[in-house]
Amino acid sequence: MRKIKFLKDFRSFYLLMLLGALLFSLISVRGFSKETDQGLAQDMSDKSYKEASKSSQYHSIEDIDKKINELEEMKRGYESKAIKQVNQAQRLQFIEGELQAAKRYWRAAEDNRKIVTRIQKEIDELKIERMKLQKKKG
Repeated sequence: MRKIKFLKDFRSFYLLMLLGALLFSLISVRGFSKETDQGLAQDMSDKSYKEASKSSQYHSIEDIDKKINELEEMKRGYESKAIKQVNQAQRLQFIEGELQAAKRYWRAAEDNRKIVTRIQKEIDELKIERMKLQKKKG
């Protein structure tokens, strides 16, 4: 009789400890997930792009062409980043508890689209400068 009661108590204690361990791991994983999402949100929108200074003058059409090609590659990169972020946001918006993460992805995508707009303006200015140089030489 005593063995049976001991076994029931041991089983109850074991189940209680197992439940506690699972609960602890769930809390720690959710906390880690939130920290990771915040880190991703900071990395998602790349605010490192700075416009070229207006004082830089290009002396040849080849220099301007190189810069335009470089900026177009950069623009494509930011565009693809924005598309990936929108896709991720659309996936997350329907997962319970992930709406805030989805909003961070949408904001990051919008930031990257703004960078694309600035890059395109710079490309347009360079094309105008290139045309001026062609008229001078031609």
